[in-house]
Amino acid sequence: MIPRVTMNGTTRGHEFRMDIAIIGAGAAGLAAARRLTEHHNVTVFESLPEIGGVWACCQAATCQPIYDELRTNIPIDLMAFWDFPFRAQDKNSSTGDFPRADAVQAYLRRFAEHFDLLDLVKLETRVVTVEPLPLDRWQVRWEKNTPASGEAVFDAVVVCSGHYHRPVFPTRPAIDHFSGRVMHAANFTAGDDHRGERVLVWGAHASGTDLVRLIAPHAASVFWSGHADTMTAASADLTNVHCHADITDYETSTFHFADGEEISQIDTLIYCTGYAYEFPFFSPDLLNCNGERIDDLYLDLIHAELPTLAFIGIPSLIIPFPLFDAQSRWLSALWQGTFTLADRSARKAWVQARCQAFQALDKPDRAFHRLGEAQMTYMRQLLAQAGEPSLPHEFESATRAAQRHRLEYAGSFRDQPIGRLSHRPPS
Repeated sequence: MIPRVTMNGTTRGHEFRMDIAIIGAGAAGLAAARRLTEHHNVTVFESLPEIGGVWACCQAATCQPIYDELRTNIPIDLMAFWDFPFRAQDKNSSTGDFPRADAVQAYLRRFAEHFDLLDLVKLETRVVTVEPLPLDRWQVRWEKNTPASGEAVFDAVVVCSGHYHRPVFPTRPAIDHFSGRVMHAANFTAGDDHRGERVLVWGAHASGTDLVRLIAPHAASVFWSGHADTMTAASADLTNVHCHADITDYETSTFHFADGEEISQIDTLIYCTGYAYEFPFFSPDLLNCNGERIDDLYLDLIHAELPTLAFIGIPSLIIPFPLFDAQSRWLSALWQGTFTLADRSARKAWVQARCQAFQALDKPDRAFHRLGEAQMTYMRQLLAQAGEPSLPHEFESATRAAQRHRLEYAGSFRDQPIGRLSHRPPS
């Protein structure tokens, strides 16, 4: 018996094979499709002409965070879905444990072929609206990149559209007067595009670190603005890189920083300041999202009041593919009726308590969905509730080994051998 989950958190016990719409055919969408298709009818909508999401490096994408020189920042032995490893040949002589995007895209295509997911995907099909209907159902309307369009009613919707559609630009009105070139990491192509320039990079996390290291060998000088403790170590071997605090102002051709320093004669300013959550197919009153956080999600997974609306891949600072799979196993178990979902009042109370606890931390909204070290506890809880095997100890130890490797070789961790990070899957 497969009980049907209703919007008020109750169930109706009868045989029911759900019709489920998945938005996005990247790693999260493929993970969800793999698990949900075991018991339900699944349709995957992908706006691009190929699967792989952000890893597809597709020119048709309106925002493309993957640049030519990008390599993964997680070793692929750790990054892979637990029961579908990368191949040995994915580690070539020049990229080793941290390959380029094309190797990841090829891996995701092999994953989709292996689990017979390709026929479920409608390519070049953009979801336009998703609207709730009575009796727990959803109206989904879409457009093809050709004039064709369509609509259908589904029993559930899973949003797997990723984080990388709308670049974030910090609000500093005075910078609008900067007369040099201004760009976001989403528009970066290659380091040698900045040959001989004086470049200011604002942002100290993954993309900022990458771009500083890619630009420095070609630029006259790179000025790196941010507030991360790792900046000095990550650029210690680059003599033309100068670390600064965050930008506070710009006037008379001079940038001012929070530490009182200032620089001028900048040719290019590059924002490495992240991306906003964006769900243009929802009406504003359906989802409480300010771009940096979503306040309506129970366990970062389902809408607290509408439990047939799910999201895979919202958390950040994670090992993404394994976490997507853990979330998908939980969602499959929920909609299969393996466990009883907390009722609506309990879900809303959980969301409210989570928001209050975060407010007490006095952190910026962009940190709301960051898991970091908490991801292991989160995945263990999901797997346990879903009745799945526990998170393997070897996976946690492999994650810690990768973290130590990155700290030891802050600027060159991708170019240092890390060895095989073996772990058995929870299967």
